[in-house]
Amino acid sequence: PLLPAVAKALADYLHGGRPMDTPTRHLFVQMHVPFGPLAASSAIRHIVAKHARVAGISAPFLGSHVLRHSHAARQLDLGTTPRVVSELLGHRDPESLSAYVRIATETLRDIALPVPS
Repeated sequence: PLLPAVAKALADYLHGGRPMDTPTRHLFVQMHVPFGPLAASSAIRHIVAKHARVAGISAPFLGSHVLRHSHAARQLDLGTTPRVVSELLGHRDPESLSAYVRIATETLRDIALPVPS
């Protein structure tokens, strides 16, 4: 399932951002000739790192997995149920969400037990 804003952005990309004569069915392609599929996740990492630098963001790790983890943690912090987040991320196993729960700091603060004195 796509959120409406994501669906609109994707449609805009397909109608006006993707090169016209792309010889592949891959969704995201290189923006320089030849317009082939992105070869590896490193291509996404370089794109994210470039835009992070422009935005003044510095982090030890940047890339598609960081975006995915950050999005999942943020959704959990906002109160989205784990089942919904798991479905949005395309997980078959609900236990896969445990990695994201570990970084959902606001949620962890809410459920933390007081330290005995």
